[in-house]
Amino acid sequence: MQCVKSLYLYKNFIHLRDPLSAQQKAVFNRGNNVGVLAQKLFDGGTDVSKVVTKRSENYYSELVEQTKKFIDSGSDIIYEAAFQHNQVLVILDILVKKDGKWFAYEVKSSTRITQTYLIDATLQYWVITNSGLPLEDMSIIIINNQYVRKGALNIQELFKTQSVKSEVLLNQEMIEQQITLLKEVIVSAQMPNIPIGEQCFSPYNCDFTGTCWKQVPPASIFDISGVQKSELFNLYNAGYKTIRQIPEENNLDKNANIHIQAYKKDAAVINKSEIKSFLDKLSYPLFFMDFETFMPAVPIYDCTKPYQHIPFQYSIHYKKTEDGTLEHFYFLAEQGSDPRKAFLESLLKDIGTHGTILVYDVLMEKNVLNGLKQQYPEYTADIEAVLNRFVDLIKPFQEKNYYHPNMKNSFSIKNILHALVPELSYTDLQISSGSIAMTAFESLQTEADMFKIIEVRENLLKYCERDTLAMVKVLEILECSVKI
Repeated sequence: MQCVKSLYLYKNFIHLRDPLSAQQKAVFNRGNNVGVLAQKLFDGGTDVSKVVTKRSENYYSELVEQTKKFIDSGSDIIYEAAFQHNQVLVILDILVKKDGKWFAYEVKSSTRITQTYLIDATLQYWVITNSGLPLEDMSIIIINNQYVRKGALNIQELFKTQSVKSEVLLNQEMIEQQITLLKEVIVSAQMPNIPIGEQCFSPYNCDFTGTCWKQVPPASIFDISGVQKSELFNLYNAGYKTIRQIPEENNLDKNANIHIQAYKKDAAVINKSEIKSFLDKLSYPLFFMDFETFMPAVPIYDCTKPYQHIPFQYSIHYKKTEDGTLEHFYFLAEQGSDPRKAFLESLLKDIGTHGTILVYDVLMEKNVLNGLKQQYPEYTADIEAVLNRFVDLIKPFQEKNYYHPNMKNSFSIKNILHALVPELSYTDLQISSGSIAMTAFESLQTEADMFKIIEVRENLLKYCERDTLAMVKVLEILECSVKI
């Protein structure tokens, strides 16, 4: 339903599909793990997927047949129950029989029910009931983001179950019409002529971007960050493909136009007086600091909630004086135990009691420290003292006092580094983003291979160190800009 061209490609040209990123794989794994955990809400069931071999040529039809056997033999709880009707297959997370009536449950690792999930449940209901099994109710199970772990995991409190049968029934006719339409698309001799558009990103990034976006030229208008997709597609469809083609008079905001003008002039915009005012706020010693956190869907430690940011690593580059030697301090938690107190105590030791603490885009670091303050109130005064020393290195760029066209209207540290210090990048690193670092550390919680643990930890250290070294280099660029 997102895009009929994507469906056509998936069914007929699957080899053109974009490879899954590490982040996408992590999202899928998280969903699978949450689904398995939710089975404990209805313990003692039979898992259809475990009695059918995936190597079978008729894997899906065997899943359907095996599900029917379990239902006919009197099973009351079935996991991964498969149903097929009118050539449409669905696999339901949990099917439960209570007082002779069947109840369907679909599990999501999200904390809220979206329209996409409702359409998913509508399809499940349509196939299951039309295949001959009446359903008393259809529900979606999500994660309760207000649950706080205390001791053993409380499955009943971790999950929330919400009936969506009324919404599902309203959409039955719509889903049947969609199925008829989409079947016609699949068997068509012609690929649907669907131009690129907002559907490429909503509700999910398309699997065939590499195929459909080949015609988009380099330095296209889509390189401008921070602008609504609808505005960019309006320009693109009006014939403005590249940044140079965008007219002087346009409806884009001030920031986007600063980027456009800088790109056309191929020159940086530098406001020396404002940059000097920023630099005057800094006092030595200087600490360049960056945190890494992870957000387990299922809370691992006491007094944490689902998807709470848990700090596990920091990097600090340190200069005692302007001409002083650059030093490096770091912390990386041991896997398997709550890292928060050890993180905090190590940080307070390394950060000292005076000097400016430079962070890049301060919100995350502030939120982490404020969270630690609530968890460990005995450290409140120390944490407040640290927070009062913060200066945000993003400000000169966010306020356009230093703007380079290669920043592409984005102020992430990676874009700034690419624009100002292109010789220093993240391309040589195995872990090259915060989201990958987050996934990597979370994977260590269940990793038993010591060699793999050592490798991941080394890669985490290299990544976080690169972030703070990038900050050092970026500050040097700012300092040089006011001396020219």
